Amino acid sequence: MSQKNLFLVFIIFYFNLYNAQCYYQLHMYDSYGDGWNGAFLEVTRNGVHVGDFDCDASYTLDSVYSFTGATMDFIFHSGNWDSEITFAILSPIGDTLIYGPAPSDLDILIHTSNSTCPSTVSCLNPFSLNASGLTTNSANLSWVPSATDTIWNLHWDTSHINSHPVNGVGNSINGINSNNYSLTGLSPYTTYDFYVQAVCGANSNSIWSGPFTFTTLVVPGTCGAFMVELYDSYGDGWNGGYLEIILNGTIIDSNATIQNGFGPESIPIPIDSGDVLDVVYYPDQWPEENSYTIYDQSGNIIVNQNNVQPMNNGPLSTYGLQACVSCSSPISLYASAISTNNADLSWVSGGSGGNSWNLEWGISGFSPSLGTMVSNLNSNTYSMNSLSPGTAYDFYVQEVCGANDISSWSGPYTFTTNALTIAGSCGIFQIALLDSYGDGWNGGYVDIEVNYSITQTIALQTGFGPEYFDISVDSGDVINVIYSPGNWDDENSYEVYNELGVMIASEAGSNGNGPSDTYGLIGCQSAGSGTVNAPCGWFILETYDSLADGWNGSYISISLNGISTHNLTMYSGSTTQIVPFMVDSNTIIDIFYHENGANNQEQNGYKLLDNLGNIVAYELGSVNNAPSNTNGITVCQSTANSTEIINFNDILMYPNPANNLVKITSQKLISNITITNILGEVVFEKYPNQAFTAIDVSSFSSNLYTVKVIYGKNQIIQQLLIQH
Repeated sequence: MSQKNLFLVFIIFYFNLYNAQCYYQLHMYDSYGDGWNGAFLEVTRNGVHVGDFDCDASYTLDSVYSFTGATMDFIFHSGNWDSEITFAILSPIGDTLIYGPAPSDLDILIHTSNSTCPSTVSCLNPFSLNASGLTTNSANLSWVPSATDTIWNLHWDTSHINSHPVNGVGNSINGINSNNYSLTGLSPYTTYDFYVQAVCGANSNSIWSGPFTFTTLVVPGTCGAFMVELYDSYGDGWNGGYLEIILNGTIIDSNATIQNGFGPESIPIPIDSGDVLDVVYYPDQWPEENSYTIYDQSGNIIVNQNNVQPMNNGPLSTYGLQACVSCSSPISLYASAISTNNADLSWVSGGSGGNSWNLEWGISGFSPSLGTMVSNLNSNTYSMNSLSPGTAYDFYVQEVCGANDISSWSGPYTFTTNALTIAGSCGIFQIALLDSYGDGWNGGYVDIEVNYSITQTIALQTGFGPEYFDISVDSGDVINVIYSPGNWDDENSYEVYNELGVMIASEAGSNGNGPSDTYGLIGCQSAGSGTVNAPCGWFILETYDSLADGWNGSYISISLNGISTHNLTMYSGSTTQIVPFMVDSNTIIDIFYHENGANNQEQNGYKLLDNLGNIVAYELGSVNNAPSNTNGITVCQSTANSTEIINFNDILMYPNPANNLVKITSQKLISNITITNILGEVVFEKYPNQAFTAIDVSSFSSNLYTVKVIYGKNQIIQQLLIQH
């Protein structure tokens, strides 16, 4: 037999022993401990509605008055998680009517009362029970009479499942002739229940009202008491997580937690002047649902640990909280501009008039007082340097309001420096992550692909950003940035910078959608990096949507010299989406519009701007028609800042198609030959520094390749077909 069934048998036996002849007893259980989640028992007597009853935690006891021969209907109404529900009903003479577990909606239990009570209740029960004027050992109890009743019986006991008067335990005071009563001799910081019934006559009383539950005050210290309140956002308790409360180095509570429900679970802490309080959080399951707040002796919030930092972790611990000081602790600790070796720390004054701060920092997890101390800062910012790459650090801050008035420490705030990135052959790209709301990406992230393999998965854990991540790149590498959504995706954005610090991509979320992906960024090639070998500069493609609902799956692809390099679409909204890309002299640009078959293609459009800002292509959809493709735009043939116009006859490449040797001859010295495949990957690179060279392509797979030849101040790009 399970523990729960044993407990149920005990309860039934107990109530058979102490039953009250006028009452049905409702014993309601929930196996998960979070109450009945909307389910309830409806009770009627001779067809007249008596009340609705439910369980608000693991167990609740209620009673229903009856009289001899009355027909009692107990009707179960379903809620959520009915499988957790069990209840037992005891008749007035102790018959056990077990009903459950997992009852069905609108199941009805009908029973004829076998009580020995009169067929009518001569007066109604009191209502609006209340306890006021609470002290450490007393409480003023009150209630409102239902009608003309002037005498009442009072029952009280420490709060537990058997506190109901029908149990025959606890304390009773009969014949009270006032609807209030001063209860004294109570214990400090103890929870009590009380019940009241009206005296109707010599042999007749109303049913009991209650319980009303109250808790006496804690005995304060010389300057009062702090209050720690625990909360759970999901309503199922802390699932094994707990707080350890330490006063002046001594543990006074080793397991402060919420067993079930949302909370708050309140824990008073008597304090004396000079006391130091530490609150240490120990996580278990679902720690991100947990939070706690600490109030000072005046009821002001001095700690509010309700932000998950980072995501999927519980609230931070609190150290060094000093009692009875007037100086408020700093708030909103933050670290920005994080790099491999540096970080900028900041915080906001607690508002008590302090004008200097003390800061302590160290490797994450260091014990307070054992870190590096920086005293008497006159600014609420501090720049850290000479840090170690890829290392987690903590920092704490306290505010100084006067010589003997220093706030408690705020923190720790944890941040991690960027890992050391080994530069590729042409340097490091950087991606910056930002959040417009300032709470991080809430589960969203981006995968960084280099040559179509994921090398990093990154996210902004907290704050506004920017937070920078390095991408090592070699000449010709293809970089893709692929966004995966979380919550509040439209707050997220990112920027990509090349090895020269030039922004080459920028995407922002909008209208409930995250930022778009970015494909085909080329690492440090002449047509992709902004180096001296790229004379034409940046071209820009802009997209538009007149209905502001995005392109509904349609998209544009950009092809450079027959190789697809970028895809672009609009997920939602009307905000212009932009893709910049670098081109070389005589690069041929083709733009293809890919229609997904949805309606409203006429709403879509695009515009292509050259390196000087001139519009070189502008296509808009028309009625029932999508925007047209644009083909064969040859760039930088007449712009003022281009190099001398090359002649394809300057370079001779043969044979084409080829299957063994490819010979290249030029009228000038060839400084560089680069061959890329259809994915944009560099498969061959050579620096001949002569006018003739031969390349063995016998190991190349059959496919179309792009050959770039740089000679003198010129370059030419041609297609090479290899067939075996």
